[in-house]
Amino acid sequence: MAEFRELGGFEIEVQEIWGYQEASVGWFASQGLFKIGSLTPFPVRVTGIVHQEGLDWRFVHLQFSEPVDSPEVEQTLGRPMTSAVDDILTLVKDNDLPLQALGSDGTVTIMFTDIEGSTKLLESLGEHRWLELLRWHDGVVRLQTGVFGGVVVKGQGDGFMLAFPAVGSATACAIAIQRSLSSGWNGVTLPIRIGLHCGKPSAENGDYFGREVVVAARVSGEAEGGEILVTEAVQQRLGGSIPLLGARILSLKGLTGEFPAFPLIWQ
Repeated sequence: MAEFRELGGFEIEVQEIWGYQEASVGWFASQGLFKIGSLTPFPVRVTGIVHQEGLDWRFVHLQFSEPVDSPEVEQTLGRPMTSAVDDILTLVKDNDLPLQALGSDGTVTIMFTDIEGSTKLLESLGEHRWLELLRWHDGVVRLQTGVFGGVVVKGQGDGFMLAFPAVGSATACAIAIQRSLSSGWNGVTLPIRIGLHCGKPSAENGDYFGREVVVAARVSGEAEGGEILVTEAVQQRLGGSIPLLGARILSLKGLTGEFPAFPLIWQ
């Protein structure tokens, strides 16, 4: 909260907060009340990445979202906001975009997850236990996606396509998913492959498609079980805030050129 005070002009009363730490890098998501000037306090969600410098933590990435429909708030913050369900549905219809996953610069971070060796697992567990495992897996992924401000675009059997408004929240979510699933289910190891890419995909009827989505899917397919691979676009936006290994040069099916991909250190 010290850095919030340094920014000045507003205050956040934190009601709930979730956090993770890996060496000198931390990730958090919180909910609380946003207080600014003479405005009536309103609910806000904050997600961010922080870096430890001595005894202090400094923000690397910070994102606010607020479900408030108020001309007074809009005038103070300098941007329109929508909370009415009818208005949101209208905007989605007009823009063909899941608005929650759209960054302020128009980019979207796409994540694909997949269970490695799912067919063998199905055969070894049997259909009943396999469906139980999938329910547990799906619950973990959906919970973490919500915590970090993402949206589930669609489920794909034993994996998901997810979308986030910022690479920081997307990578933090990927780490949380791997950590949550790495312990396995009832003694069954569950190796998850995750790939992330950032860009401006085409959209229609609340779904994303086009080259950017293909890149994210192909990179995910190149990951090993228990690995998170991020593209160069994600690596550049992270700016060194999260530890990565050296680039792995990939040739992706159906796409021309070579693609550097960086394994993210999450363990």
